[in-house]
Amino acid sequence: MQHEINIASLAEALQRKRDAEGLSVRAAAEQMEKVSSSTLSRIERGNLPDLDTYMRICRWLDVPPSHFAVKPVAQGDGARESVLEKEDIIVHLRADKLLTPATREALITMIEVTYAAARRNLLPDETQQLTSPSGI
Repeated sequence: MQHEINIASLAEALQRKRDAEGLSVRAAAEQMEKVSSSTLSRIERGNLPDLDTYMRICRWLDVPPSHFAVKPVAQGDGARESVLEKEDIIVHLRADKLLTPATREALITMIEVTYAAARRNLLPDETQQLTSPSGI
C-alpha cells in the first residue's frame, strides 16, 4: 500500500518548531545536517522533500517518518480516499485566517478532548436512537 506525505502538516510542524525556538530558516537548516536553507524554505512553501531530507527533518522534529503519512483507505469500487487525522484538522484550523485566535484555540481544544474521549471509549454509542422521556 502506497503512502503519501501530508506536506501541509510537515510545513506547519517545521514553522511551529522554528517559531517556538526563535530560529530563522537558515538557523534551523544548520541544525539539520545536509539540509540547505533554500530547501527548507521550499518545503515550508509546500514542496515535497527527497527521502534523505525528509528523514533528517523528522529526526529534527523528533517524530517518526510515519507521523506525516497519509494512509489511503480502499473503497468498494477500488478508489482510494485519504484518512484525515486529528493533526490535519488542527493544521487547517491554525491556517484559517477567518478565525480569531481564541476561536481557533477553542476548536482545537474541543477536537483534542473529543479524540481523547474516543480513544478511551467514553463517547456515546452513535448507533443507538435517543428518545425523549415523553416518547416524542
